[in-house]
Amino acid sequence: MNAPNVKLHPAAQPQVSTKRYAIVLAGGSGTRLWPLSRSSKPKQLLCLNGAESLLQQTVLRTLPMVDPAHVYTVTSSEYRFEVAGQLFALDEPLAGGVLAEPMGRNTLPAIAWAVARIARETPDALIGVFSSDHAVADDDAFLRAWQAAEAAAKEGYIALFGMHPTEAATGYGYIQSGQPLAGGNSGLLSEVHQAVRFVEKPDRATAQDYLASGDFYWNGGMFVFQADRFLEMLQQHQPQIFSVAQALAEKNEMLADTDVYASMPDVSIDYGLLELAEKVAVVPVRMGWNDLGSWEAIYQQRDKDLQGNMTEGDVLAIDSRENLLWSAHGLVATLGVSNLAVVQTRDATLVCPRERVQDLKTLVSAVKQNHAHLTEIHLTVTRPWGSYTILEEGPGYKIKRILVNPGAKLSMQMHYHRSEHWVVIEGTARITNGEQEIYLEENESTYIPKTNRHRLENPGKVALQIIEIQTGLYLEEDDIVRFDDIYGRIPG
Repeated sequence: MNAPNVKLHPAAQPQVSTKRYAIVLAGGSGTRLWPLSRSSKPKQLLCLNGAESLLQQTVLRTLPMVDPAHVYTVTSSEYRFEVAGQLFALDEPLAGGVLAEPMGRNTLPAIAWAVARIARETPDALIGVFSSDHAVADDDAFLRAWQAAEAAAKEGYIALFGMHPTEAATGYGYIQSGQPLAGGNSGLLSEVHQAVRFVEKPDRATAQDYLASGDFYWNGGMFVFQADRFLEMLQQHQPQIFSVAQALAEKNEMLADTDVYASMPDVSIDYGLLELAEKVAVVPVRMGWNDLGSWEAIYQQRDKDLQGNMTEGDVLAIDSRENLLWSAHGLVATLGVSNLAVVQTRDATLVCPRERVQDLKTLVSAVKQNHAHLTEIHLTVTRPWGSYTILEEGPGYKIKRILVNPGAKLSMQMHYHRSEHWVVIEGTARITNGEQEIYLEENESTYIPKTNRHRLENPGKVALQIIEIQTGLYLEEDDIVRFDDIYGRIPG
């Protein structure tokens, strides 16, 4: 059986509903897109498929159906400020829905926490759950599938999006579909099918059989359900997660308590609920879905030039064919090469045959042995107040360019092992230096001795940029003692 793509009644146009919510999962980390993706800035925070980050694209995709105040984004505490900043840039209420996990406990605890919060406001809410790091080419097809899934959710089902497979892929989970659901509801239920079984990452021969059968679909990690029905299933099959999620929702905090969150089992929604639940359905859909899980996936997704090269950034390709050429800093120039992946950042460059990008995990593990920082952070690091970029460093010194957003301020802090010299290059700075408060403008500077309490603020309407010169025996970021911080970064 090969179920058709979802086609809805013409009257069923996307519209915002007060009972509809979206949960966006943005806590994952990975190294399959190294050196661009690193543990401190994973792929969902990167612009890999257009001008917006994958997270921003995901959230924008939901807004024809969901009020911005009804979007909850679950992420790691490490990413919460950048996630909130990216969402604020889209629409201010989105930033207010960021839930921060103190540690990763897989998808089911993350979803359960958000659902429990939503159910306190709207017990019968219709909730869509979406991964933040996937690409979708056809937003209209996505919205149509969402509406069909909602029709099943109203009948008590958890409805999954089933992506039509385009190849015998072994890296995805598969869903086998059965008979269409019975019912009317403008014909929506006829486009939703019973989910017969789940298969996790089959071997090549099995995947080829699934592709030929026509009734297997890729599990893209997108779900729709009704809040109260989900919580009933959760209480039946995962009572520990249910009770902890309810306790977290009662506290009504955006950053979960570490000990409480750690008490939940580490389990995915697939294993922990979907494979145990009785009423699970699948919506077959063609929407140009891609999980962008490797550089090869990005090559296949993006447009190419006449020679088959996919390029991004400052690239010059002469007599070169079918390459992925990506520059985040500086010029990448090639001559007479084919089928390579070349990715250049300010501090690391990847060069490998395109057919070997699936083995990148092995390379990154080797890099981590002697250059761990190159797998963890970029030279430019985002902070809730702006960002800093390391321009140069050596024994006993480090030079940074610091950008502070209008109206933002750093914590009141001090350092035991380093002193700092600040030079304003753009904007106006308000600086607390010990007992003194001063204002500095372009080309003016101040010196911060070690152990002096100090704070940097931008009171103006334009971005503040300073050059910071650090000197001392120890210059790492953990030599910061915070006394006051508006972003909640003081433990306890």
